[in-house]
Amino acid sequence: MSQRTNFLFLLSATALFMVNSCHSTHCPAIQDNGFTDTADSGDEYVDIPSESFHGPVDAPGDVFDEDLATTWDSTDLPAQRDQQADETGDMGDISQEDMRADVAADLADRCTDGAIDVEDCGGGAKKVRHCENGVWGPFSDCFDVVSGVVKTASQSKCASYSWRDRGRAPIGYMQGMALSFAAAVCHEKRSDIRVVSEAKTSDTAHDALAWYDNANIFADLGMSNDKPGIDTLRHAYTLLLGLGMRESSGRYCCGRDRSADNVTSNTAEAGLFQTSYNSHVFSAELVKLFNMWKARKLATPEKCLLDIFSQGVKCSAKDWENYGSGAGRDFQELEKKCPAFAAEYAAVMLRVSGGSKGHYGPLRRRTAEVRPECDAMFMKVQQVMQANLDLCPYLPNY
Repeated sequence: MSQRTNFLFLLSATALFMVNSCHSTHCPAIQDNGFTDTADSGDEYVDIPSESFHGPVDAPGDVFDEDLATTWDSTDLPAQRDQQADETGDMGDISQEDMRADVAADLADRCTDGAIDVEDCGGGAKKVRHCENGVWGPFSDCFDVVSGVVKTASQSKCASYSWRDRGRAPIGYMQGMALSFAAAVCHEKRSDIRVVSEAKTSDTAHDALAWYDNANIFADLGMSNDKPGIDTLRHAYTLLLGLGMRESSGRYCCGRDRSADNVTSNTAEAGLFQTSYNSHVFSAELVKLFNMWKARKLATPEKCLLDIFSQGVKCSAKDWENYGSGAGRDFQELEKKCPAFAAEYAAVMLRVSGGSKGHYGPLRRRTAEVRPECDAMFMKVQQVMQANLDLCPYLPNY
C-alpha cells in the first residue's frame, strides 16, 4: 500500500472512530452563528462558543468526544501524521505538498483515448505521444518532417537528372514539388486529391494517365494506374513534375508564352505549368481550389511555399506582368505568387484536361517526361509522411 493511501486510510479510520464515539448529549450540532444547538428538543445541552474548536467542522455531529480531544488544530496534522508514521513505519516524511503533487501528476497522466500530444523539440523537430486506455504512451523520437521531405528531394537522383532540352531542375522546384506531394498524401481524402488519385479512365482525350498509358509509357516503367489510391497519386505527380520542367523549366514566376497571342485575362498563361484561367471550366474542383488558395494567400501566405520554390530561380520584370482584369488577372498572379496552388491545380488538370485534346501542349505531344528516378523520390517522401502522419499539420502548405 502506498504512503498516500496509508495516510488517507488513517484519516478515514480516525473519523469513523470519532463518529461512533459520539452521543447526542455529548455532541451537540454546530450552527453558523458560532454556538451549538441540537435538533432533539428533549435533550439537555449547553451553549459552547465556537472558539473552543480550532479546526474546521464540516457538518453537524463532527465535534470530538471529550475522551479524544477537546481542541484540534488543522496545523497539527503534519505532526500527528509524523507521530503515526513513527509508530507504523509506513508514512515516512511525505508532506502535504508532496501528496498534492502526486495527485496532480496522476491527473496529468489521464487522457482521452485517441488524443495526440505534440511537443516541440527545437529547430523545427517535434515529438508525439498517443493516448491509449486513458493513459499517455511514451513520446516518439524527435523528427523534423519539413527537413525530412526537403532532404529527401535534394539528395535524390531525380534532383540530379538532366531533363531533355531543359537541364537540371532548380532545387527549389524539386523541394517545392516534394512538399506539394507530401501535403497530398496527408489530404488523400480531400475531394480534389481523390480526383488525382482515381484509377486511370478510358478517356484518352482528357485523362493524361489514360493518354500516356495508351502508349505504354507507364506500363513500360512498371507503374500501374489501374487502381485508385496512393500509387496512382504518386504517378500523377511524377508526370506533373515532368510537365513543369517542360512548360517553365521549373520557374514558378514564368509569365505567358511570348510566342503566343494569349493576352486576355482568361487565356494568358502563367506559372510553373503555364495554366490559364479558362481551364477552370473542366472541373468544379478547380474552382474550389482557386477560391481556397486565394483565401489562404491572404490569411497565411507562407502556405504558398514561395520561399521554397524561389530557390535557384531569378525572375524578370516581364515575368511578373499580368494581363486583363478581374478573376483572370487574379488567377495569373496567384499562379506565380502561390506555386503550391499552381501544383495542386495542375494535378487536377492532369486528370480532367491533360490528354490528347487537353490544356497542355507537352502532354498532348507526350513530351513531358516520366522519370523512374522521380517516382522513387516521391515514394521516399510518401514513406516519410506515412510514418509521421501526426506531423502533417506542421507542413507549411498543409
